Amino acid sequence: MKKVNKHFVSDIDKKLAEFNASRPRSASQLSEIEKYQKIFALRDNPEVTHTSQGSIWGDDETA
Repeated sequence: MKKVNKHFVSDIDKKLAEFNASRPRSASQLSEIEKYQKIFALRDNPEVTHTSQGSIWGDDETA
């Protein structure tokens, strides 16, 4: 069986990467980047708050 080159980058992908690198980002691209940076920060640094009452589902009943 022939080995598959997992690091292959096509000529089209190279040209698109070159094109993207040579152009400034648009306002919508910048807002998307900012949005996802906030999401990643919340994912990587969660602020866990523990409550002593109630269950994790929010109902006040105790079993």
